[in-house]
Amino acid sequence: MSSAPPEMKYRQIDRITSLEPGKRLTAERTLRAEEEYLKDHFPRFPVMPGVMMLEALHQAAVWLVRSDDEFQTPLVLLRETRSVKFGDFLAPGETLQITVDMVKQAGMKTTVKASATKQGRVTVSARLILERCWTGDPEHFGTDAKVLESTKQQFQQLTKQLTGHVAPSD
Repeated sequence: MSSAPPEMKYRQIDRITSLEPGKRLTAERTLRAEEEYLKDHFPRFPVMPGVMMLEALHQAAVWLVRSDDEFQTPLVLLRETRSVKFGDFLAPGETLQITVDMVKQAGMKTTVKASATKQGRVTVSARLILERCWTGDPEHFGTDAKVLESTKQQFQQLTKQLTGHVAPSD
């Protein structure tokens, strides 16, 4: 089972730039002009849709939660968003600097404060409530194990440039 992980079609994180498990994660996402949805999202003024900027925050938050519990649960679901604010557009060639800070944990739920900036200006910010869980499939299907393996491989790709970071092992 050492094949390459499947690519996420809508992966909104290019790389994780720093990580303090249980505390903070920073990441980057550069918008490329050839991204398919830009043809339809304001063709004469192509910008990243706000929902995709919010998804970038969500995906970064998921990696913070997963790294904190050392990939014990295969799924981290977005349960709630609060105080979502959009501040600026992101055009092709521009890069989001994403920061996610852990606010609190209660059982399987985690609250984070997340924001993305470009050139020092906030593009999106929100509080997110995430919940760790299992797929619910019977164990003999192996779904949880497959999802965990895939997410560990994706995490290794996103963090390979971090020095001193040890990726999770089996």
